[in-house]
Amino acid sequence: MAPAHTSPDLMDVLAARRSQARFRIGVAVAMLAGFGSTVGWPFAFGWFAVYIALQVFEHLLLSSGRHLPTRAGLALLSANAVVFGAYGAMGPVMDGSWGLVCGIVLMCGGLLNTALTSQKSLQAFAASAWPFAVYLAAMPFAAITVGAQVHHAVALAISATLIVSCTVMIWRSAARALIAEGEARARAEAADAAKSAFVAMVSHELRTPISAILAGAAEAGRAEAAAARGSSLELIGSSARMMRALLDDLLDLSKIEAGKMGVEVTPFALRRLMLETVRFWAPEARRRNLRFRLEGARAIPAWVEGDPTRIRQVLNNLFSNALKFTEAGSVTLKFTADRDGASTLSVIDTGPGMSAEQISRLFTPYGQASDSIARTHGGTGLGLNISRELARLMGGDLGVDSTLGQGAAFHLGLRLPPVAARVDTVVAGEERRDLRLLIVDDHEVNRRAFTLILQAACDEIAVAHDGVEALEQLAARPFDLVLMDLNMPRMGGMEAVRRLRAEPGPNRTTPVIALTASVAPKEMAACKAAGMSGFVMKPVEAKELFAAMDSVLTDQAPPTALTA
Repeated sequence: MAPAHTSPDLMDVLAARRSQARFRIGVAVAMLAGFGSTVGWPFAFGWFAVYIALQVFEHLLLSSGRHLPTRAGLALLSANAVVFGAYGAMGPVMDGSWGLVCGIVLMCGGLLNTALTSQKSLQAFAASAWPFAVYLAAMPFAAITVGAQVHHAVALAISATLIVSCTVMIWRSAARALIAEGEARARAEAADAAKSAFVAMVSHELRTPISAILAGAAEAGRAEAAAARGSSLELIGSSARMMRALLDDLLDLSKIEAGKMGVEVTPFALRRLMLETVRFWAPEARRRNLRFRLEGARAIPAWVEGDPTRIRQVLNNLFSNALKFTEAGSVTLKFTADRDGASTLSVIDTGPGMSAEQISRLFTPYGQASDSIARTHGGTGLGLNISRELARLMGGDLGVDSTLGQGAAFHLGLRLPPVAARVDTVVAGEERRDLRLLIVDDHEVNRRAFTLILQAACDEIAVAHDGVEALEQLAARPFDLVLMDLNMPRMGGMEAVRRLRAEPGPNRTTPVIALTASVAPKEMAACKAAGMSGFVMKPVEAKELFAAMDSVLTDQAPPTALTA
């Protein structure tokens, strides 16, 4: 272990010098050959012997494996600079004005080399630079001794000052760049480590529901009683929803990092959204023996403008965390509004609270407030980061107030302008009958899954493997509705719908619902331009699919493809 009086930065500089020993000896040979006639050969050979001896001594000293005390290391650097600079200082003594010029050039070269090789240590730079600065300060006086006039000496002194100042600036810039590079490398290494841990955690989170699905499917196949099969199917369903939540987090994070996440502004019933959210989480609160409350309900405007999907997503994440970490007490959803029209939706719990250090990590991706959280409670550690980014995309922010041992309060601040109430359309969903449906998807599992969901709501279901086969069936007989995957071999969904809308046939105006893995505004606009009537995001929930079907089937406006 290095002694206390050893400077790590200085040792780094000395270690780097050790690797440059051959370069310094080569420079000394070049100086001997090139400037020996300028300073005089006897002095040149004497200087060369002293300088090489100093390099050998330094090499042996640093090769011993011992850490030099700071003063010894600085003395070694200063000795090197004194000996090196002495070669140039003899120029005006031995060769007049031309020797003066050569000496100044050598001093400048030595200073520049010092700035580039001592970036890690201010002490090393100062110890190596001061001899060159002294030599340069003496050059105006040497100039007078070889016949220069006073104003020439003054100009030379100013130039020497500028040279030293510029060298200091070069060193400072290089040192700052080196520090920034080190910090960036440390951040990158920390991010890589966090991502590696995140990948391992995601792998674990995926294996859990996959194992449950396989076990549930095997048990459902063996079970004879309806109750036993129902329990197995419930396990499969809950595991699939767990996997979908994980996938949604990963997709949302990737879209946020790529700058492709979008939000919408539409009228919605804020009061109903908050009541539905509370009712959704109330059973979980009762199961945990927690009080579950909604405060400020009378102040909630009935209808506002905003993005109900993203607000619900943020609230669900906050409730999930609050219920997960609160063992006793209560969880409260509180609504407040100020005179400026800003609204705050707060989720307050009586859980363990957080320290300042935990809060500093709370909203970072690939991390959680504690490393043991993922092991104890599961989860990706992405929810709060995604929630804050969604809040900022909506023009607001998400913050937290918490003290260790005193619970936590998360505050979602948004501007939600009140609007006039709208009349909702009642969704019939699974009660719809007499439908002739075409499912277009290149994956058999998807085709079977959609058929399983829709077989009770449709009289006839046909399937197609890609856009080419779909157009053949659509040209042969009429359908009431088409479910169209976007990415398929031979012909994708958008191209198939464009051709369907462009040519006469029995299904030219038939509604087409896009089955897509992304509902980004750009992709939705492309689907509408192609002639799609609606969208359902994969993986598909039955209620979302039925809602989309009811929406497009009750829309009387025939879809048309936009052409350039």
